[in-house]
Amino acid sequence: MKKLVLIITAALALAFSAKAQDTFYPGWYFGIQGGANYVTSNYWGTTIPHAKHITPNAAIDLGYDFTPWFGLRGTLSGPIGTFPKDKATVVGKYGYAQLGLDAMFDICNMFRYNEKRFLSPYVFLGGAANYRFAVDNEKGYFGPGVRAGLGFNFRLAEGLKLGLELQDNFLSNKFNTMDDNKIFGGNILGWKKPFQWDDNFAALLGLKFEFGANAARKAAALAAAEAAAAAEAAARAAAEKAAAEKAAAEKAAAERAAAERAAAEKAAAERAAAEKAAAEAARAKARAIEENIYFIIGRTNIRDCEKEKIDHIVAIMNTYPEAVVSVTGYADKATGTAKINWDLSQKRAENVAKALVDAGIAADRISTNFYGDTVQVSEVPAENRVSVCVTR
Repeated sequence: MKKLVLIITAALALAFSAKAQDTFYPGWYFGIQGGANYVTSNYWGTTIPHAKHITPNAAIDLGYDFTPWFGLRGTLSGPIGTFPKDKATVVGKYGYAQLGLDAMFDICNMFRYNEKRFLSPYVFLGGAANYRFAVDNEKGYFGPGVRAGLGFNFRLAEGLKLGLELQDNFLSNKFNTMDDNKIFGGNILGWKKPFQWDDNFAALLGLKFEFGANAARKAAALAAAEAAAAAEAAARAAAEKAAAEKAAAEKAAAERAAAERAAAEKAAAERAAAEKAAAEAARAKARAIEENIYFIIGRTNIRDCEKEKIDHIVAIMNTYPEAVVSVTGYADKATGTAKINWDLSQKRAENVAKALVDAGIAADRISTNFYGDTVQVSEVPAENRVSVCVTR
C-alpha cells in the first residue's frame, strides 16, 4: 500500500511539473476499457473467498472536454456481477448493464494546460442507471447509483492516450443482495430495512481516442503552417523584390558611372585633341615662315647680307624637327633670255638648298623647284631675282 501511495505521489508531482505553453481546443473523445469488478454486500460471509467476487468488466465511453480541466462523459459498462446465495460459501452471478454520466476533472489542467503532458491524473463524479437481468427466480431490476473514481491518462501519441482508472460504483442493496424484504427491528417495529449501498469496485485499463480536439489542433496547426508559409513566401518575395530593386539600382548606378566616365573620357579626349590641335596649330604657325633670298642680276651666289635669312631658316628647322622647307628659284624677265633665266632660277634654288644642308639640315627635309622667268612674284624687277623659302 505504501508503495502504491509513493507511486501515485511521484506521478502527480511529475504531472504538475509539466510546463504549459499550448492552446486548448474543446472536442470529443471515444474510449474503450477492460478490467475487473469486485462487488461487496452487507451479506458477504466471512468464509466466501474474495477471489470469487472478481468478475470481468468492460466499458465504452463517449465524452466531450469543454475546458482544459472539465468535461462530461457517458459510459456503458458491464456485463457480470456477483451476489451471495447464502451467508457462507455460495456466490451467484448475474448479468447487468450500467449507463453512467460523469463529470470529469483533470487535476493538472486546473492549474496549467499542456497539450504534450505525458501523465494527466483526473477524478470523476457521476450518476448511474443500472439494470440487473433476472436471475435465480428474481426479476430484473432497474435502479440508480452513484459513481466516483480516480484515473491516469498516459499520452502515447497525438490524439491517443492509455488510461488506468479505479472506480467505485455505489449501488442499492437491492441490486445484488436482493434483501429488500428484510425487516429492520424484526416483527416488533415492522419497519422495512433502510436503504443501503453495495459497492462495485472496478479497475479498468483502456485507450482514449481524441478526435474532436485533435482535429481542431491539426486544423490550427495547418492554419498556422499555412500562415507561416504565406509569411515566409511574402518575406521571400519582399527579399527578392528588394534584391531586384537593389540590383537594378546598382546597375543603373553602374551605367550612370560608366556613362559619366565615358563622357569624361570623351571630354578629356576632345580637350586633349583640341589642345593637341591648338599646339599643332601654334607649332605650325611658329614654324611657318617665309624668307626671300635676293640675288644680284645675273648671279647665283648667296651674298653675306642674305646669310642671316639662311640662319633664321636653319634655326626654325632645328627648333621644329618635323618642319620641312620648300625652296623655289625665280629670275627677272626684264633682263636676259628665257634660257639664261631658267638656269639662273635653278642654280639659285640649288645654292640655297646646299647652304641649308651645309648648316646641318637633312636633305630629305628640303624640296626645290624653279620657274625661270615664267613666273614673276613682284612687279619690281629686282624682287624677281629671288629664291623664296617657305617652311611648314
